[in-house]
Amino acid sequence: MLITKQTTINEIISAYPETMRFFSDLQMGCGSCFAVKFDTLENGALMHGMDADTLIEQLNRFVAFLPIQRRG
Repeated sequence: MLITKQTTINEIISAYPETMRFFSDLQMGCGSCFAVKFDTLENGALMHGMDADTLIEQLNRFVAFLPIQRRG
């Protein structure tokens, strides 16, 4: 899965459930937020005062270390 600024947080979590830990470690409460169903990664980053490009880089590094079968 290609993760971009326009990817919804829900799409990311659905493809990689392990990313809940990633978001939680960054103090992003994506597991309990209603907005994950429609919010893009870019909007989520902005809402939490983060740079979207940096967040994508960190997220892609996290996903790269997941077991191969989870990297779709």
